[in-house]
Amino acid sequence: MSIVALEVIAAFDALPEAERNAVAAELLSRYPAGEGEFFDDSMIGLADEVFLMLDAAEAEDAATSG
Repeated sequence: MSIVALEVIAAFDALPEAERNAVAAELLSRYPAGEGEFFDDSMIGLADEVFLMLDAAEAEDAATSG
C-alpha cells in the first residue's frame, strides 16, 4: 500500500464513528458491484453491517431530535 493510502486510512481512523460510517458507506457505493475479487461473501457481509449501523444511527438521531 502506498504512503498516501496509509495516510488516508490513518485519517479515516481518526474520524468520529458517525463520520467513519458515512465515509465507509460512500466508498462502498463507489466500488463497481460484482467486479474483481473485492466483492466476495465476506465483503458483502461487512457492507451489510455498515448499512445496518447507519440505519441505527439515523433512527437514533430521529428519536432524539423529534
